[in-house]
Amino acid sequence: MDGSDLIAVGEIVKCQGIKGEVKVVPLTDDPRRFAKLKRVFLKSLLGVKELQVESYRPFRQFVLLKFKGIDDLNAAEALGRGLLCIPRNERPKLPPGRYYLDEIEGLTVFTTSGEMLGRVEQVIQTGANDVYLVRNNDRKEVLIPALKSVVREIDLSQSKMLVDLPEGLLDE
Repeated sequence: MDGSDLIAVGEIVKCQGIKGEVKVVPLTDDPRRFAKLKRVFLKSLLGVKELQVESYRPFRQFVLLKFKGIDDLNAAEALGRGLLCIPRNERPKLPPGRYYLDEIEGLTVFTTSGEMLGRVEQVIQTGANDVYLVRNNDRKEVLIPALKSVVREIDLSQSKMLVDLPEGLLDE
């Protein structure tokens, strides 16, 4: 696998102990997903390497992973730092109406009246609700709250989003 269709789910930051475990910063909102992984792909400066997951355990805000054949500190150190990835088609399915951030980024945004606002360049996670940073060809930005009352439809197959903007949102 060349790494072009891989999604990062964690980052190895260091070795943990002498039995070959590595400390991983989860890049997912649910670190328990690591318990279900059978394999991951390590993306590092050395390229992409497939690793078989032997065990998983939570550790503070991290995840500790042990890989088959990585049985001591030296072997774990040889892995180095890097991103742990899974193939895009192996990530868990989300319930209807829920989307991964990378599915939202790049969508073309239209108003319910047919006006094209631009493309979603970034999803900003604010805590209360996400906000979509939309930019048009003139580099003009619009911040759209990711609320059901605003975002009326998302069509991934057409790469488009339909929004009903609150009064005054586009006023300058």
